[in-house]
Parts: sequence; structure tokens; C-alpha cells
Amino acid sequence: MWLMNDSGALLTDYYEPAMAQVYLRRELTAEATFEVTIRRLPENWGFFVMAGLEELGEFLRQWRFSDQDIAYLRSLGSFDEGFLRHLAGLEADVRVRAMPEGTVFFAGEPVVEVAGPVITAQLLESAVLNILGYSILAATMAARCRLAAGGRAVADFGLRWCQGPISSIRAARGAQIAGVSLTSNVLAAKLLGMTPTGTMAHSFVEIHEDEERAFWDFAEVHGRQAVLLVDTYDSMEGIEKAVRVARRMRDIHGVRIKGIRLDSGDLAELSRLARRRFDEEGVAFMKIFASGDLDEYRIADLVTAGAPIDGFGVGTRLAVCAAAPAAEIVYKISTYDGRPLAKHSPGKATLPGRKSVFRAGRDVFGGDMVVPLQRGDGDLLRAFDSPESMEIIKGRLDKQLSRLPRAVQAVRGPDGYPVAFRGFGGSGG
Repeated sequence: MWLMNDSGALLTDYYEPAMAQVYLRRELTAEATFEVTIRRLPENWGFFVMAGLEELGEFLRQWRFSDQDIAYLRSLGSFDEGFLRHLAGLEADVRVRAMPEGTVFFAGEPVVEVAGPVITAQLLESAVLNILGYSILAATMAARCRLAAGGRAVADFGLRWCQGPISSIRAARGAQIAGVSLTSNVLAAKLLGMTPTGTMAHSFVEIHEDEERAFWDFAEVHGRQAVLLVDTYDSMEGIEKAVRVARRMRDIHGVRIKGIRLDSGDLAELSRLARRRFDEEGVAFMKIFASGDLDEYRIADLVTAGAPIDGFGVGTRLAVCAAAPAAEIVYKISTYDGRPLAKHSPGKATLPGRKSVFRAGRDVFGGDMVVPLQRGDGDLLRAFDSPESMEIIKGRLDKQLSRLPRAVQAVRGPDGYPVAFRGFGGSGG
């Protein structure tokens, strides 16, 4: 798994091995199934996007307790030798059914099922939730930004604000699933096959004695890929200096530099000023990129206002999923030894037994139905053995968003999407 040298078996909450030791001692070792759901949609979100299966698959392939893991557990003084020997021989011998990555889904629906010996399936809980929860949020947030952008470019600028290196890769991959091909994260670009992108920092401009000289130095080295950051001092003056540098680069070197980046101020008004000056001064080839605390709401407002912005760099609010920093994602048992199980806690009840999810509507989705497990075609939960190509995943999401009612996709105040639960009697909720 990305940036983890160990197998990850200790990436678990303490109560998991504590329960597992009791299971073994009391011979409660039959097969169980657990299912992953997200209880509620965040405010203003109409859907989720499935993500994280590639990382989950790699985690399961590597999962086992190393000699060092066993030694550490022994040092805690809570686990007997028989249990430790059992752990030492475990592999992730589980079967996974899941909604494929790029599938649009909704609150309350099972999106992953893990089936196998109860001890193993129980020990996997915490890591499964850790991997899937953030991955789903990142992909959904990125999809919302792309919908808000209305076909304009979106780039992932979130590396420096992510809570750790692994989350930065998950954020970039979530953005990739949503159709974002650009990232400022060079490691993510290498690992995921994305295109690294970026402009310059304010410090680069400040180091130079003159802002226009800073622009010229950068443009001479980077040529047609140069994007000039114009707001270090005064954005309007920065735009004028960028215009002069663009003209000189065209006239002297025959090079059309790429454009400018606006990172603060009234982005709509500044972009209009820049576009007008570019057109007036014969450098209409210049593109305008915007960044600076952008999210789907600000992007939608800029697009609605008709701001002539060609692309958006989304950093903090994408990287930390500011609108929904944590999903109400849970991993709950649904069967043990063939017996359907359900939880009845108020507000946290579950439905018993294994399940299937079916979706109505050919051209436009009309609603989902969750029912007791049915064999046959059409079930959104499918056997997961190996990851799909990113092109397949992106294509799936594009196709599903094209069929999702526009009102459900809305950035603000989306309509609810109907999800019905049938065949469970009066159990759960």
C-alpha cells in the first residue's frame, strides 16, 4: 500500500484483536459477512462516488501479522500464545463484493461486503473504513468541483494541506476518478499516471528585485508552459506586467506562454480585466487560471457570474474535504454462521442478512432498491478480485453522472434520490 512498509495488520483498533481472542477461545470461528455503508449524506450533497477499492485490494494482498507484529502484541501482556500463533498464520482469506469504483451511490446502501472467517473479517474493519471513507469523500468532492466547473479544467493543488502523505495520494486519485488529470503532487503524478502541474510561489517573485523580471526569468526557462502568478503585490499591475512579458516572449522567441494565475481578490472582476487586456494587446492566447480557497460553491458562483476563467486549482477544501471532513461510514455484521443479524440501536439500526442493490431507469436513474441477496444480473454489488483501469472507472462515473437527475447533482440544495428497502420485514432501518 502507498507509503507503508509494513503489512498493515496492526492498522486496527485495539478492540478488534481483543474480540478476536475471545472468538478463538470460545470457538466462535464460523464465517461472517460484514457490510460497509454511509449513514447520511453531508449537507448539500446529493450523492457519493465509490472509490478506494484499488488500495483496499493491495492492502488485503499484503495483510498478515509479521514476526515483529506478533512480538509487539506479546509485549502488551493481553494475548495468550495460542491466539498469537493463530494470528501468525492468518492471511486475508476473505471474499469481497463491492460497487465498482466510479459508481454513484447513496446513503444507507451497502457498498462493500466482506465475507470470511469471523476473526479475519473482524480484524479488517478499521483499515477497511480508513481506506474507503476518505477515498469516497475525496472522489465525491472532486466530482462536485468538476460539475461546478462546467467543463473547465480542474487541478488538484491539495498536497500541502492533506493530513499526511497517504491522504494526499488518496485525494489525487479521488480527483483522477472524477476526471481531473492535473495534480501539483509530483509523487501522485508518478504513482497514478497523472500530469504534474503548477505555476510559481510568491517567494519566487519576492526574491527578484522586480516583479516583471521574475516573470521574464520564469517565462524564458519554461516557455509555453509558463503560468505567471500575478497577485504578489497588486493584481492589476501584475496582469499588465504579464501582458508585456507575453508580448516580448512572442516577439523575441516566437513563444506563446500559457497564461496567468489569480490567487486572491475578486477573481471574477480580475479575470474580466485580464481577458480584456489580453484581447486588446494581441495575447488572446493567454489562459486564466484561478486558485485560492476554492471549492465547488465558489467555482459554481464564478461560472454563473460568467468569469472568463479557463481552469481552477482546488487545494485545501478538496484535500481535507472541508464540507465533509468525515463520513458516517460503518462496517456492520450482517450474518454469522448463516444466521442473519441486525442491530437495533436508535439512529444506528441495521438490516439483517446479505443484500443486493438494484437501480431503476435506463436513460435517467429513477431510484435504487436494496433487497435480500439475489443471484443474477443487475446487482450493483459485484465480486471484487482485482482493480480496474482508471479509464474504465472514469468512464463509469461519467456515464452514471450523465444519467443521474440534474437536480440530484446540484451543488446547493440537491433533490433527494429515492432509495427503497424491501423484503426485510420490520427489522432494522
